[in-house]
Amino acid sequence: MRASGLVSAVMVTYRTGPALFGAIEAVLGQAGLDELVLVDNGNPQPVRAALNRLEAAEDRVRLLTGHGNVGYAAACNLGAGAARGDYLLFVNPDCLLPADAIAQFLAVARRTPRPAVLGCRLSNPDGTEQRGSRREALTPWTALVEALRLDRLAPDNPRIVRLNQHDRPAPEEVAEVPVVSGACLFLAARDFQALDGFDEGYFLHVDDIDFCFRMRKAGGHVLFLPQVRPVHYRSTSRAHPVFVEWCKTRGFLRYFRKNFSDSHSRFVILLTNLAVCLRFVVRAGWLTLRGLLRRDAPSDSQRRARGRGLEGPGVAGEGVSGEDLVGPSSTTGRSV
Repeated sequence: MRASGLVSAVMVTYRTGPALFGAIEAVLGQAGLDELVLVDNGNPQPVRAALNRLEAAEDRVRLLTGHGNVGYAAACNLGAGAARGDYLLFVNPDCLLPADAIAQFLAVARRTPRPAVLGCRLSNPDGTEQRGSRREALTPWTALVEALRLDRLAPDNPRIVRLNQHDRPAPEEVAEVPVVSGACLFLAARDFQALDGFDEGYFLHVDDIDFCFRMRKAGGHVLFLPQVRPVHYRSTSRAHPVFVEWCKTRGFLRYFRKNFSDSHSRFVILLTNLAVCLRFVVRAGWLTLRGLLRRDAPSDSQRRARGRGLEGPGVAGEGVSGEDLVGPSSTTGRSV
């Protein structure tokens, strides 16, 4: 049974790295939080043990584990299904919320006609607005404009607008936008259920764009809150970057096929899919080359370890640093 007016935060984690425990601490420090549902999609054993200890010590923490890496959308749905609050806050495990985030979200949500989903101004560590915080609707046309940056050729043409809007002046007040980022989403649990949650056909990425599309299609509102500014460290997961790019590619293909096959010709959809696949080939090639170059050049920490004769697995366990267990020693680190 859901508790009226209370907020459940849902955080999905998969080999997130040292940012995880800082993100958890920031959520637990929120006024108005009823519970934090942690969904373990497959962390190393030492991290799972640390999360189990946290659950035992903190009444507001609930841990869902044992289901394996079911993907981000499916894991969010699991967390939402277990949550008791009347409102849901989906937050990435590398996203540090400001102290008043939930209070700000609640204040806007209570005065906004439903259904509605609320997003915020994600910040890079240097304070600049992060790409993806707010977007135009993703269509075959906006995808082409973004890929080729056609907006640079006609910056004043309202029909040639890029997908990502982070380089445009942000609104000073709460504003309706087509798409907000899934790294930090807030909405009523009943609205989430009414849309059947996130589409589990998306394994990683694009699920938030699809959710906003469905929210607008259902007559709902997508709101951007510029006053809520969490710091999002991005790409802290130890998932291979080429795998992440492949998940994005599959997500885009699904999105266009699902949402535009009835309104656009097969030829347009085919061209869009070819462009998406070409993007993957280019990105995967670059990421592979960059990985090989970095592998050949030892990092500073590896050089120091060799100098001290400390090569080999760390004491915290394979693939896990000591920071994974106790949290970040400094504030570093959409990840799953």
